[in-house]
Amino acid sequence: MKNTIAVLTAPGKFDFDEREVEVKPGHLLIRILVCGLCIWEENHFAGRLGKCPQTLGHEWSGEVVEVGDGVEGFMPGDMVSVLPDELFGFATYACVPAKSCYHIADGIDPKTVLGEPVKCVVTVLRSAEIQPGDYAVVSGCGSMGLWCIQVLSKMALSKLIAIDLDETRLELARKYGADVTLNPGNMNVQEKIREITGGRMADFVIDGCGSPAVIVDEIGYLRGGRGKLILMSSHAGPAPSMDFRPAIEKGIEIRVPHPIYSLDPHDDMRRAINLYNSGVFKTEGIITHEFDLKDIQKGFETMAAKTKGYIKGVVYPT
Repeated sequence: MKNTIAVLTAPGKFDFDEREVEVKPGHLLIRILVCGLCIWEENHFAGRLGKCPQTLGHEWSGEVVEVGDGVEGFMPGDMVSVLPDELFGFATYACVPAKSCYHIADGIDPKTVLGEPVKCVVTVLRSAEIQPGDYAVVSGCGSMGLWCIQVLSKMALSKLIAIDLDETRLELARKYGADVTLNPGNMNVQEKIREITGGRMADFVIDGCGSPAVIVDEIGYLRGGRGKLILMSSHAGPAPSMDFRPAIEKGIEIRVPHPIYSLDPHDDMRRAINLYNSGVFKTEGIITHEFDLKDIQKGFETMAAKTKGYIKGVVYPT
C-alpha cells in the first residue's frame, strides 16, 4: 500500500515522503481519517524535542483496511481509535498492533474521535481520586480542560468551577456542565472560590493553563490538608522561580499525571473510548481548526501562534 507521510525535515518545516506500508502478523493496516494537533508536539516543531528528520502524530483514529494473521475481533471496515507506540499519525495509512486499537461504536463519526488525548484526561481524573461532594476546579479551558469538565459534570460534586480568561471558552465550559465559571481578568478568583465553598476551598484543582505563573494562584484555590494540585498541562519552558511556601503551609499534594504516570495506559484508553462511545466525550466547539494533510505546515503554525479562537486543530489525511 502506498502511504503518504508528513516528515519534519527541519524545525518548522514539513515535507512529504511516499512509503510502502503493508500489514504484519498481529497488526492492523488502517486508513487514517483524523489526527489531532497536540501542543506537546509543538516542541518537536520548534526544535526542542526529537531529531530531524522525524515524523509526528499520535492522536489518531481510522478505518481498518486489512487484518494481519493471528488477529481476532477486528475486520475490514471497523472504525478504531489507536494508542500508538510511535509518532506517525500525519499520514494516509499506518500498520499498528491490534492490541493498540479500540473499537469506535456505530453511529459515531470517527473523525470526531481523538482517543489518545482523552486517554490522558482519564489518567488525570483518576489521579485526582475524586470523592462524592468534592469541590472541583478546572483552571484553563482548552481542549483538555473542557474534556475534564465533560466527565466531571457527570460526577456527584458539590460544585464544578471552571476558570479562564477567554469568555468563549467559559461559555463552552458552561455548555459542558460547569456549575460556575470565573474570569480572573475581572474578579478575585480566590475570594470567589472561598465564597462558593463556604470557606472550605477546592478539594482539587486541575491545571490546564501551562503557565508556571498561574501555579501559585492555583495553590491558593486549594483547601488545607492534602488538597490536590493536578498538573495536567505541558510546559514549554522552565519556571524561573517558584514560591513553595503556600504549598507547605497548606500541606497540599502535587501530582503530575502525564502519560508515564499511568500504571496501565491501555486500561485508561479502554475507559476513554467507552466514554466516547457512550456520548460523554464530545468535540463540538472544541475542534476549531481543520486542515488537510497537505496543509500540515499551516496547522502547526496556527497552533504555535496561539491564533485567536483556536482551541484544538485536527488534520484529515484522507
